Parts: sequence; structure tokens; C-alpha cells
Amino acid sequence: MSKFLKEKGIGFYLTVCLAVLAVVTAIVYAVSYRNYVGFMSWPAFWLLIGGAVLAVGLHFIKLGKVSPWLLAAAVLAAVLLYIECLYSYVVVVLVGIDLNSFSNQFILCTSLFGACLVLSIVNIYLKQVKQVKEEA
Repeated sequence: MSKFLKEKGIGFYLTVCLAVLAVVTAIVYAVSYRNYVGFMSWPAFWLLIGGAVLAVGLHFIKLGKVSPWLLAAAVLAAVLLYIECLYSYVVVVLVGIDLNSFSNQFILCTSLFGACLVLSIVNIYLKQVKQVKEEA
């Protein structure tokens, strides 16, 4: 196990942290909106969970260079599905039809989705595996 971790770059550790953040985001989103049928996107939930599991799992089968791309694509798709479900809520609040402020659950979920998206894009540019220096 120490050899496995020794060859991993900073991007691997960010991938693991992002996977945990994606799972936390999915859980918070499901808990916050499970009773609001029009605002809950179960595909977004499963994309976050599946993307996190696959991203970490790819490192164990020596495909770690692909994992940040996969995680970023899953998070982007989940964010787009989240926006699609909550678009009408945002419009109602911005126009001031029935509500005049955003709910705490909306602010929390949007912040978590945004953090996942930004960090997953940053993670694409980080090295997942250290380059092995050959000794002569």
C-alpha cells in the first residue's frame, strides 16, 4: 500500500477529496430535496456517486490519468441536471412572484455543486501519478 501511495501525485489526493466532496454533495442534495419532486434530480445524485466511485477506482487499476476527466464530466453533467431542476425556483425568486429570498438548502447545495465543479476542473491539470526517476 505504501508503494501505491508513494507513486501518486497531488492530483490523486485531490481526486480522493473531490470524491468525498461529491458524495457529501449528493447526500446533502438528496436530504434537502427528496420531498420536492420537481426540484430533485435523481440522475444528478447517481452521477455524483458513480463518478466519485469510478474516479477513485480507476487509480487502483492503473488508469489514474483518466479519473480527473471522468470525475469532471460526471460533476458537470450533475450540475447541469441540478440547474435544469431548479431553474424555475430561481426564476420565481429573482422575479419575486412568490418568494423574495433563496432558501438555505438552495444556497448550501449550490455552493457544494459549485465547489465540486471548480475543484474538478482544477484537478484535471494536476499530476495524478508522479513520474518515476530512473537511477543509472
